Amino acid sequence: MDYSKHERERTIINNKQLIVAKPVFITQSPVMLDLYRKVRLIARTKATVLITGENGTGKEVFAQLLHYHSSKRSNPMVTINCGAIPGELVESELLGHEKGAFTGAVSQKKGCFEMADKGTLFLDEIGEMSLNAQVKLLRAVELGAFRRVGGKEEIQVDVTLVSATNKILSDQVKSGSFREDLFYRLNVVELYVPPLRHRREDIPLLVEFYKNHYSNIYQLFDVEFSPECLEILSAYDWPGNVRELKNTIERCIVLFEGGEIGADKLPASITKTESMYSNSSNGGADGYLHIEVGTSLDEIEREVINQTLLSVGNNKTEAARLLGFARKTLHNKLDKYGSEKYS
Repeated sequence: MDYSKHERERTIINNKQLIVAKPVFITQSPVMLDLYRKVRLIARTKATVLITGENGTGKEVFAQLLHYHSSKRSNPMVTINCGAIPGELVESELLGHEKGAFTGAVSQKKGCFEMADKGTLFLDEIGEMSLNAQVKLLRAVELGAFRRVGGKEEIQVDVTLVSATNKILSDQVKSGSFREDLFYRLNVVELYVPPLRHRREDIPLLVEFYKNHYSNIYQLFDVEFSPECLEILSAYDWPGNVRELKNTIERCIVLFEGGEIGADKLPASITKTESMYSNSSNGGADGYLHIEVGTSLDEIEREVINQTLLSVGNNKTEAARLLGFARKTLHNKLDKYGSEKYS
């Protein structure tokens, strides 16, 4: 299985040698290997894909794998972060603009759709896109055509569209912050990337990979983690997922002083011995959850849902009522957080 190394392949296109980099994908988790198998199947087609999962799980890596395994891999993969662009500029970024279309448009500019023609367009953080921009995106997705801002010419493109979000878009549709018609256009095939705490068998592989990666970058050699340190890293829940693990390993390498890296070199948030939550099997001895300052909102919501289910004997209808959710919303959230115990 070719999923564990950073590889380069040479492809001959128009008598030119093109080097295509294979995205780094490291796993031994059956769930992740199954996702990779689905990616290979999807990549044979032009299907529109929505990748969901928590922040830091590697959604962009899966977008890159979809492009790499497709017939379009010799053409551009263009990425746009929908949450990082001011609302008034989204249309120009997506569709481009003509010279003089607005103040400051001193020359013609191609948008991401046009730049991704014959390739892949990756819309990251799609849940952050404004409703006005969603209207423009919907038309381009439906017709495969658009006009630049200030332009009259209809431009046709052949783009494979991949989107990603850490939000539950179906909930946003219900709240009115995301268009239902666009949601169904984007959600032809959904790939859910589970959090690192639900695939702990990958933690040792990732620790070893990033240890070697940063040791080479900083020219520090003979770096090893102590058995105790590795045990703590494997037991930690990683609310920031792979991104948090990567940053933690880099921090350890930067502060390396020789010998083994022990538990004392890990951040206090990882080495703390007390449970993040003070509760009992009935959802909290005093009816409350005591949550440490700095806990992510996703992690808080996940724990509240789990403890509420415990308190009502896994009665999802009653748990949804107590939480103020529709039962379907509760199931969506359980899917999002990978709470297989209660599914």
